[in-house]
Amino acid sequence: MACLQRSGPGAVRTARGDKLKLETTICNEIRDHREPVVIDNVSEDPCYKHHHTPATYGLQSYISVPIILRNGEFFGTLCAIDAKPAQVNNTKVIGMFTMFADLLAFHLQSQELLERVQQANLELDTRNRALASANFDLDSFVYTASHDLKSPVYNMQGLLDELDGTLTEESIDSRKVSRIVQMMRSTVKRFTTSISDLTAIVEVENTNLVNEPEEVDIFDAVETAKLDLQKLIADSGAEIEVISADRFFSGFSGMNFKSVLHNLLSNAIKYRSPDRRPEISVRLEKVDGRTHLTVEDNGLGLPPGKQEEVFSMFKRFHDHVEGSGLGLYLVKRMVDAAGGQIQVSSTPGKGTAFLIVF
Repeated sequence: MACLQRSGPGAVRTARGDKLKLETTICNEIRDHREPVVIDNVSEDPCYKHHHTPATYGLQSYISVPIILRNGEFFGTLCAIDAKPAQVNNTKVIGMFTMFADLLAFHLQSQELLERVQQANLELDTRNRALASANFDLDSFVYTASHDLKSPVYNMQGLLDELDGTLTEESIDSRKVSRIVQMMRSTVKRFTTSISDLTAIVEVENTNLVNEPEEVDIFDAVETAKLDLQKLIADSGAEIEVISADRFFSGFSGMNFKSVLHNLLSNAIKYRSPDRRPEISVRLEKVDGRTHLTVEDNGLGLPPGKQEEVFSMFKRFHDHVEGSGLGLYLVKRMVDAAGGQIQVSSTPGKGTAFLIVF
């Protein structure tokens, strides 16, 4: 009867499925000295005729060859036992068992190597997808940002030419000069905004790499965001409510969560309805072992069929509010970096809800 015994804590099984205490087996001894044990007839063998294992299990013939992995780890033994004497102590039988033990070791190592290769391929595929996405976003940003940077420069050049012509006139029209200066200030502001957008994208890419998840206080995070948005809240009369059974949660870095919350609350107030006071709820709950964060408002809402586009770079659906269209793009990048998902649902004229699951 041949069987493969895996040496480890507790018990081992025979080919019939019977459990044997590991400490009572010769296999356990082979784990220490790592040499084959071959017995034709226990009663005639000087080393094993008084050994406790044959006496305990009624063995008369036995062969066991260790299975050693390439890294030197002892996996177990390939063995054959019989209640009757048998001719096993010869070159042919020992060679066959040694060959099969080597094949088993090679197979086990190959399986482990294959699993590692598959895992590496999965990780490489994930990184390639992320890189492709980043390259696409970078191309989009470079195209749009270059346009947004060139346009103010050209406008500024034209305004300077106009101002230069006005200053050389015999009679200077102060109202005309004031109008030109105001336009120049507006152009500079637009130019500054474009540069800030570029800086924001670089910063979020860097922070996503270094910030580790930590425990965050949802109530403190909302209060901090309210302080940052104090003027906007005061001007709009916005009310912000926190609904959460638990005060603390984890899975996000504190810095990134602060940015996510600030952007969502800021948008909820900026895109408020002119017909009612902004009412915003921040709800945190556990669903099926995952954290669900919902930020819901009663604002203008989003056009039908356009909701998923809010996470695109430079995408805006309401032009009456100043902004670059990068806020929700950055929010999604930070949520993705935390291994989460973000969804949006909206009804035009009634409001919008963002759900983050992580």
